[in-house]
Amino acid sequence: MLVFKLAWLDNTASVYHTIGFRNLLPVKSTKYLLISLIAFAALLGSACVHRVNVNELLPVNAPVSTDELISRINAYNRIQTFSAQADVTVWNYFTGEGAKADEFPIATGLIRFKRPEDTRMKVTFLSADVADMVSDGQKFKLKILRPLDKRRFIYGRNLGDIERMNATEIQETKDPQLTKAGGLVNMRPQHITDSFLIKPITESDRSNVFREEVRQVEADNRPGKKNRLVERSYYVVYVPERDEKGQLKLRRKFWFDRSQVGSPLVRQQTFENGVGRLASDVTFGGWFTVPNTTWAWPSHVIIDRRNDGYRLDLKLLQETVEVNAELPATTFELENTERLEELNLDEPHKMADEPRANHIVTASARVQHHSGEVVSVDRSRNEMIIKDDAGTEAHLLITSSTKLTRSGRPIPLAEVKAGDKVTGECEASADGCKATSIVVISPAP
Repeated sequence: MLVFKLAWLDNTASVYHTIGFRNLLPVKSTKYLLISLIAFAALLGSACVHRVNVNELLPVNAPVSTDELISRINAYNRIQTFSAQADVTVWNYFTGEGAKADEFPIATGLIRFKRPEDTRMKVTFLSADVADMVSDGQKFKLKILRPLDKRRFIYGRNLGDIERMNATEIQETKDPQLTKAGGLVNMRPQHITDSFLIKPITESDRSNVFREEVRQVEADNRPGKKNRLVERSYYVVYVPERDEKGQLKLRRKFWFDRSQVGSPLVRQQTFENGVGRLASDVTFGGWFTVPNTTWAWPSHVIIDRRNDGYRLDLKLLQETVEVNAELPATTFELENTERLEELNLDEPHKMADEPRANHIVTASARVQHHSGEVVSVDRSRNEMIIKDDAGTEAHLLITSSTKLTRSGRPIPLAEVKAGDKVTGECEASADGCKATSIVVISPAP
């Protein structure tokens, strides 16, 4: 047998010699070469080849064109207003220690957006206000009410990348307000707005857009597949934009999961000033159809800005989501009525040395936010009484302009019953708190 193998190898080497050095390869020799290689593999196969474990490659959907993916991204431009209630979890990377971040307890958030850049987000925990933030795209205000040792009123411009503070600067600053706030000093309303109302790809940038297919090894999140890894396929759309010098710089990447039904958008990444530094990593999951619309929307959104020192995890209550609904003009007003210690991010060092009394905003609040359970409904007086988890009651006056909805559908006051869970806004007046909008969270009986 050994003699046969040696003879065979000698014959094979002779054929290779003909190919490599004489540059002559008749058709007959080619045939013999292929047969020889196959025989060689068969002889040695049982000794050298063995099976190894590989990660399962998840099946993919039908191909989707680049133009179609761009159209999906640009479809968000048709959304003028967005409102929802969400369970919110905040991570503060800069105030944690080592590899641990400070995690705030899960709270309830009221989210409101209006194009071009109006934003309102209010967070409550056990019916107690935790934080409130507004912005008009040029300036923002952030009111932190919980925890008690971090209460303050932060305001300033929607600062550019160069004015952001990093972890070292916050740790070394002599301003105790900045130290306590940690990564929250870098939170900007547009970080949240851009995650929900995605900016379209302009016609001037469209010709520079390209895409590729990427495979990633990830944990298998299918039921019954715990502790397994799979390979998942994505379409990744790259969006370069030209800077002031006309040079193309990568600004955004959009990830579409080819293994999920419909190949939905599952991730948006943004990059700073074209230098490749990751600014925001936003993931989307749990897609559903918004009530009474054809809009598909993610019920779970995570906004991770590690370089800015914070992360927001938002789980939307699907029945409270409304798209392109009218919002009261007072929705985006916020004042420091609690007379909190203030922090002006446009002049942080100056603020640390000046008396606190010089920076108190005394404007009165007009808009109030209430969430809780309906105690009673008096249709003759057009009044609704609700009670929060702490037992505090609020009397809401229903007027002809009050927007009362359930699952995105307008309903009459007669459909609201004691025991329903609601959340709403009202404006203080001499007659009482006149409701501008009330969302009934409890499903219809």
